[in-house]
Amino acid sequence: MLRDVISTFTRMKRYKFTGESNPCDLCGSVDRDVVGRRDRYGNPLQTCLCRNCGLVFTSPMPTDMEVDNFYRRFYRKSYHNAYKPTAKALLRAERGAASRFEAVRPVLKRGARVLDVGSASGNFVRFMTDQGFETIGIEPNQAFAEYSRSEFGINVQATIWQEAEIKNGSIDVITANHVIEHFRSPVAALQTFHLWLKPGGAVYISVPNIYNPDRTPYGRFHFAHIYNFTRETLIMLALKAGFEMSEDYPGDGTNILFLRRDVPVKNWQIYPDVYTNLKTYFATYTNKRYFFSSKPYKRWVRRMRKLGGDMIKARTDR
Repeated sequence: MLRDVISTFTRMKRYKFTGESNPCDLCGSVDRDVVGRRDRYGNPLQTCLCRNCGLVFTSPMPTDMEVDNFYRRFYRKSYHNAYKPTAKALLRAERGAASRFEAVRPVLKRGARVLDVGSASGNFVRFMTDQGFETIGIEPNQAFAEYSRSEFGINVQATIWQEAEIKNGSIDVITANHVIEHFRSPVAALQTFHLWLKPGGAVYISVPNIYNPDRTPYGRFHFAHIYNFTRETLIMLALKAGFEMSEDYPGDGTNILFLRRDVPVKNWQIYPDVYTNLKTYFATYTNKRYFFSSKPYKRWVRRMRKLGGDMIKARTDR
């Protein structure tokens, strides 16, 4: 309990940055609406909605150097209040690893090479290695990468994706679990993934869904999430970078398995109403509406039950 309280105050600490104004990473437009001026902790953070394609992003956006410094030195401490994985984080990572394996199972072949971008504590890399797949992780935080290597004996590169030593055409499946929303250019990242993948390869992407009525409106935005996606903007991003969604496994919300195409889709902007829908959503789904509904109280009950279950399991595993 004390750790959770300390963690909350740690997260509230503002990471100061200068930033710069950039065009929309998806469509290149500079026409945008401001949809947020504070993060979930009340710190100044301007968030914008692209009027052309509907992508939501921080603007001014932290520079390359500011983002790199944040993730190498501050992110894990800010987000988890720890420089190495906690028991709670490891338990959640173990559950997530098994779930992600099921998500990519349809495209896994014997001897497949798997890459996990943003491997964190390394649980998924270890899980896939134990399943018999040659698996590599990329993790920018030095302490978490070192923990992965020393604890599990797995192959993790302690670097950012732009500097990772991955040969083009060498990977069968890439996973990025709650990762690309942290990048300054998700388009550039997915285009690089396209190069790393073999023909016929696949990428599994999972990101938070900004269009989520179950989420508290005041908690929508925070510094670590430079971009905020809907299912539609995530699909358009993938199309532009050279991927397509398979009808056989369309995923769930913003958790999608994409197949590598030989060439990107030229006319990728297939959802013209995203801006209008999100503009209406942000304007109507307010804090007042949320707290006068039953959702926050049901959510609290679910969290308390889950916390109790996690505490019991953690004690049992000791």
